[in-house]
Amino acid sequence: MQRSSYGAIAALFIALAVSPAMAWAVELPAGYRLAQKRVTAQGSELQVLEDQRISAQMHKDNWGGGQLEDAFEEPDDLAEHPLLEARVRLVSASGEEIAQEGLGYPLAQIKKAPLKGLPEPVYFLTIDETAPMGTYSGPATQLLQPVQQQLKPMSYKSADGKIQPLTLAHTGKADWKVATPTAGGADELLQVSSFMEGEGEGEGEDDFTTRYQTYRFVDGQWQSASSQKKGYWDMESEFPARAAFP
Repeated sequence: MQRSSYGAIAALFIALAVSPAMAWAVELPAGYRLAQKRVTAQGSELQVLEDQRISAQMHKDNWGGGQLEDAFEEPDDLAEHPLLEARVRLVSASGEEIAQEGLGYPLAQIKKAPLKGLPEPVYFLTIDETAPMGTYSGPATQLLQPVQQQLKPMSYKSADGKIQPLTLAHTGKADWKVATPTAGGADELLQVSSFMEGEGEGEGEDDFTTRYQTYRFVDGQWQSASSQKKGYWDMESEFPARAAFP
């Protein structure tokens, strides 16, 4: 009798221990796989869901290439059954879904942002928006602060006082990086981008303008300062020196 009681208790303990993981697996939307997860300091999980037809290796091989559909053995089948958009969701420590958002593109990934000096942890959510052709598209990164805003991306205040979503671009003519100010304080975000302006044909550097943007976290809000000048920049060039940014 005593042995049976011990067995029942052990079985109950195992069931309780695995039930959250089982609940998360059961709650996956139809057609999706759990592609990635990050546990927050509060015990909740940030999860990226992708179409179950996209394997982890396929994700890795096609990230930033813009040719994902060509990776399938029978790409014509995608015309009838298009790839599902990736989704990000926030799941509590008890396995309950707190929030979920569609991302508009099939591939996405998330990682903890290596940003120092911010009051709460921030995560980089990157959506692969790369088009099959052209150099003005690529992975776009949003900033998530789940403790304060769940899945609502962080925003910034521009020089004219407007509040806009903060999105960092990594394309053939744009890139960004994290920078630590020499004077101390919270880490900054530097974004460089080059674009054709006016009616030029894009054959010379004078047909392009390069913009330099600095995002600083001040008084609980990202704020932006920018400058620009004539000239061309692309991913084959070195990232501009810190002195180029305001």
